[in-house]
Amino acid sequence: MAKSESNAARGVLICANPFSGSGPNRRYVDELVEALSAKGLEPRVVWDIEERLAALVDPTFRSVCRCVVVAGGDGSIGAVVNELDRAGVLATGDDQPGVALATLPMGNENLFARHFGFTREPTALAEAIELGRTRRVDLGRVTGSESESAGRLFTLMAGVGFDAEVVHRMDRWRTTRGSRGSSGGLRRVRRLSYLPRVVSSSLGYDYPRLTVAVDGRELSGTHLFVFNLPPYGGGLHIAPPGCRGDDGLLDWVLLDRPGLGPLLAYGLSVMRGRHLDRRDVTHGQASTLSVRCGSHAPIQVDGDPAGDTPTVFQVDGRARLELLIT
Repeated sequence: MAKSESNAARGVLICANPFSGSGPNRRYVDELVEALSAKGLEPRVVWDIEERLAALVDPTFRSVCRCVVVAGGDGSIGAVVNELDRAGVLATGDDQPGVALATLPMGNENLFARHFGFTREPTALAEAIELGRTRRVDLGRVTGSESESAGRLFTLMAGVGFDAEVVHRMDRWRTTRGSRGSSGGLRRVRRLSYLPRVVSSSLGYDYPRLTVAVDGRELSGTHLFVFNLPPYGGGLHIAPPGCRGDDGLLDWVLLDRPGLGPLLAYGLSVMRGRHLDRRDVTHGQASTLSVRCGSHAPIQVDGDPAGDTPTVFQVDGRARLELLIT
């Protein structure tokens, strides 16, 4: 537990998801601005992504910004964390703190926010920002896929296989232009939006075989889950017990059998909390895992598409997240 290096700074950059900028979500942002201003802090709201990028790379950013608040969901948090990484303002060692990060949850799942106790209550968040206590959280990095050449950071989890196929199909549906209910060509996603993509993936995914290299072993399976933090969508508890975000390790779960029938059986086992006891499920911890496939298998990180195999997952050895304590 520490106080952020920028504790004397008064600026608070609120990075708001431009596709959550209507109705009650905009009101939540306005209420946070009011609460921060009442404490003598200086909030600045950016809805435009290009404006946000410009703010993060400003040479004065670290000295004037007390905290970055992501007003959005898990995907928005992942995007901003990667932008902070490219701007060079993440923590890079025990003696080099980064700019503190907090979140005002406005997404569908808000897994990260729930795990760390962030709510939409503006006064409580403003008080935490004023106090400025932080903790360090590990970050995972995926490389070798179609993500950025230097790799892509993730805060929560990653998947290779069926769940990533659902994410890829959701992304293609969401970005279809000229559709009813779209805004600038981007459809608004709700929980029920996933159901048709789950059904189509169940019927159309061919379950390619994965080879996972970890700790000197090569394992084979059809679904791989990699966790930096334990939460997973839909309230499912897939991560092994004891999974935590400050131990320098990733927790992984590999499911062996392909097909719709086994997939349903795995789902039932997860709901019963018995999946890790199955003989066709392998799990463990590692700092690095590499994945290859005879064809190509889709990858998702923090619920967003991240290309296809081959890929490497690892705990980032350079950057850590300076997370505000609420």
